Amino acid sequence: MKRKQRYFKLTGASIALMTGMLLMSGCSEYITVTYGDTTGAAMASETSEYTEAGDEAVKEQEEEQYIEEGVDTKCEVQYRPCSGEYASMFLDPGDKIAVISPSSLPSREQADAVIKGLTDWGYEPVEGKYVCAEMRTIEDTLEDIEWALEDPEIKAVFCVRGGYGASEVADILSEDIVKDAHKLIIGYSDITVYHSAWTSYGLPSVHACMSGTFMGFPEECFEAEEKILKGEIPSYTCEANSLCRQGEAKGILIGGNLSTFTSVIGTAYDCTRTGRPYILFFEDLNENVQHIHRYLTVLKHLGVLDNASGIVFGEWTDLPADMNDYDGRSRGGEFKSVADMISRQILSDTDIPVAFGFPAGHGDINYPLLMGATAELKVEADKFVLTCGAEEP
Repeated sequence: MKRKQRYFKLTGASIALMTGMLLMSGCSEYITVTYGDTTGAAMASETSEYTEAGDEAVKEQEEEQYIEEGVDTKCEVQYRPCSGEYASMFLDPGDKIAVISPSSLPSREQADAVIKGLTDWGYEPVEGKYVCAEMRTIEDTLEDIEWALEDPEIKAVFCVRGGYGASEVADILSEDIVKDAHKLIIGYSDITVYHSAWTSYGLPSVHACMSGTFMGFPEECFEAEEKILKGEIPSYTCEANSLCRQGEAKGILIGGNLSTFTSVIGTAYDCTRTGRPYILFFEDLNENVQHIHRYLTVLKHLGVLDNASGIVFGEWTDLPADMNDYDGRSRGGEFKSVADMISRQILSDTDIPVAFGFPAGHGDINYPLLMGATAELKVEADKFVLTCGAEEP
């Protein structure tokens, strides 16, 4: 478990607190404190009282501890060309790619980064009508994704960002349009909704970074994403930790963002109901340990975990370190990590292979995965291997 400190801009309450501390110190000289568009006056003295009192109060307000797991797992990648029924879905130089945002609205900078990046990779990006609209409706968002899928000149769909709201679009997106299009969709986070839909409709998709790919992405992940779009499918060998559970599994790879994935269970595009064996992959951002436990408990009660052939847990990023009411002390001892909590409270009676720390998710490292296609998971004492796009038996 990796801890980090994060600093935030002052809130109005922080300014009030700091001002009060400075006033109590008997200050005589004015200074200006600015937050957003709000400017307040605070008193400061030329003594060290500000540093020792006021500054300490501000520091307590600004500083917060976070947990990260899986963000620094050592990983080696090998590639092989895609073959079989999905090979025609991958891209060739000059192919047109729709650039849309079927979840939340992105910034102009994010959209431009995708357009330039795809151009540099040798493709012809085509921007949707409502990507950076000042305001749009669900119907506008649906129009963009339907255009991307139905236009015969478009070969794939690249999402600019995730966010929230994809499920509202997926609820009204025609299954036939997705099936007939036979196109890859690329993205992650809230795009987990579309990965589930594509898998439910018998199609693969690419779980991968979006605009961040072209905004300072690490070279090894940048290369892996460029390769997978061309049909060079990765196999990852990662270091294992003591909580990983040994064994082998095979099945279609499903999942993505844990909180988002939990919300698709029971929908018309629930990918756990294909009747095929599956391997689960989960990651998440900004969720505390209680929430992760809650989501996984829901999935366990619904049989999603028990029906899995194997499970791969990715990155947990920006999780509050304060576990509050669920820190493990009422469960036999404090949890040493999120993986420790999952092992003890969720998977204690599970005998399938489980890998912790796959480097994909909302951290700086985010390796791409081929969702909805058969994968293999082999977990050994010192390593685990996740092979995307494995051959069918």
